Amino acid sequence: MVSVFSASWRRYHWLILLTAAQFFILWLILPMRHYQPAMHFVQKEAAIAKTLAAQKIIGNRIIGPEYTWITTTLGALEAKRLSTHPDFAAVITGWLADAGFKPGDAVAVNMSGSFPALNIAALAAIDSLRLRPVIVSSAGASTWGATDPEFTWLDMESALVAADLWTWRSQAASLGGVGDRGGGLTAEGITQLRIAIQRNHLPEISPLNIPDAVRQRLAIYTAETGTLPGGLVNVGGNHVIFGEKGRILPLHQGLTTGYHPELWGGSGLFMPFVSANRPVIHLINIRELAAQYDITMATPTGKSRAMLQPSLPLFLRILLFSWLGALACLLSFGSRHRWWSRGPII
Repeated sequence: MVSVFSASWRRYHWLILLTAAQFFILWLILPMRHYQPAMHFVQKEAAIAKTLAAQKIIGNRIIGPEYTWITTTLGALEAKRLSTHPDFAAVITGWLADAGFKPGDAVAVNMSGSFPALNIAALAAIDSLRLRPVIVSSAGASTWGATDPEFTWLDMESALVAADLWTWRSQAASLGGVGDRGGGLTAEGITQLRIAIQRNHLPEISPLNIPDAVRQRLAIYTAETGTLPGGLVNVGGNHVIFGEKGRILPLHQGLTTGYHPELWGGSGLFMPFVSANRPVIHLINIRELAAQYDITMATPTGKSRAMLQPSLPLFLRILLFSWLGALACLLSFGSRHRWWSRGPII
């Protein structure tokens, strides 16, 4: 074993030393990183502040009971709790700004009761950029969402408007569930959802099927703006967003723009926007999204990667790139002359 190691060292000692030097340099400079405000920092701060204000109004009812008559599907309690982190409003603000939205632009919004905290974050982001949302919601909710029949997502909306947090709310609401028609719910659950829709003075969308649910939403969006809004924000995984094929179509989480051939042929709500080259923002896998932006329940508000970006001082960046350039030159020279495989010079 010793002889094998000695032979390897004699043959590749320069490569081993260069690799060790590389790790040593990284070990030295990484603690010298500092954090600087991310893009659109001011708007993100405003969105977080509005989110905190909204959560204070709703209180601990933002996490509903596990099962009630209006529970449509399963959801994870951990994800529902994580979704209450205010920095998700900063994440959505960044996506909207990156999509090119300007103050006064109209944006279509599709929500369910499954993630009321994310609904609030999305609306706070829209408010911070001074956009004009056209909102359609489904009243049902997955476990631990807005599952209280006396305090559905529609009731939360009404409470936020009554508190003068913002002036806009859903233009209409559906039952949600399978087929967007309350599929999977009992007659009692459907009755309670219809009472909630009526209690909040909203017209009810009663689609024949998923394509009809898409058509009715598009009619609301275009009637409000005169044309298809400049983009779509979707929170949650209600049936209508994916269409008849369900989640087989790979609608990516986050911001989707431009041409995506794998999405063609879908019948979901996102498809007319993609076809018209309108951006689509989609939120569904909260734990994956949280990991991407370094958000945990222990992350202080405003301190996630959505708000602060790590950076190195300029002189360190110059030194690092100079070292990497020199290393590339050495390896290129060595590949031609194979000096790393020669034994040590004595």
